[in-house]
Amino acid sequence: MTAESIVVGVDDAPPSLRAAALAWTIGEATGATCHLVHAVPDAATISEFERASAVGPGLAERLEREAEKRLTARLRAVVPPAAARALELRRGRAAPVLAERAAHHHATLVVLGRKRHGRLERALGGSTAHYLVRALDIPILLGTKSSVKRVLAAIDVSPAAAPTLREARRLAKGLGADLRVLHVVSPIRYPRVVPRAPDRKLLERQAAEAFDRFAQQLGVAEAERTVRRGSPEIEIAAEAGSWRADVVVVGSQGKGFVDRLLIGSTTEWLLDRLATVSLLVVPVGRRAGGLPA
Repeated sequence: MTAESIVVGVDDAPPSLRAAALAWTIGEATGATCHLVHAVPDAATISEFERASAVGPGLAERLEREAEKRLTARLRAVVPPAAARALELRRGRAAPVLAERAAHHHATLVVLGRKRHGRLERALGGSTAHYLVRALDIPILLGTKSSVKRVLAAIDVSPAAAPTLREARRLAKGLGADLRVLHVVSPIRYPRVVPRAPDRKLLERQAAEAFDRFAQQLGVAEAERTVRRGSPEIEIAAEAGSWRADVVVVGSQGKGFVDRLLIGSTTEWLLDRLATVSLLVVPVGRRAGGLPA
């Protein structure tokens, strides 16, 4: 792409403001243009409310003006004044609005503040992050901090590893952060009773050795690699905590609703549970954009 751009979903909550600051830092480091976007209630919702109350017509316009004034003032504390003044207000639910603006600006990255949502709330359409991770073909960064010093990339031995690692490297290089590459050797499970189980430790050692060879092919230095054994999501969270990572980078294959409902996914688990660390979700197996080079 000849022009790189980042779409940032903002509101006046502290996580959103920190995410805006992080997005601006990434933009400055990579030469990308940041577009700050805020979604306000759509016209249909406002009209219903106006008819059912005594506030009178024109509520939508008043809400927009108040939101713009309040947000612009708060954004001035984390981004340059000119960027705050360029805030884009759009009517509608946040997730579709951000998806539309990402397409409009040919964005290579969408950044949001990190918020936690329960399964019921997500099922009712309450999580902007889950919607965008499933719908978009570009990386989504859910930020919790305004600065990044350590980037942890979690990869497996599959074609998904290369795009995930590429985005992690771009982020670390752009921000001058340290990079660590994690591989989790999962426990071996058998679908039925077998007469003689293979040597579990031997198979796990062979899996770790296979990762070392794979990592060498990807150009990952030995000092950057680490291997854990256990459940992927649990071990990713544990490594992020022990290494004090600021961002965890994972790939998402965009599984359908039924697959996620029946078997879950590492990415879904991390979206829900890894609340104190920023999470960069990279689409794999789909047409993907990427962080500015």
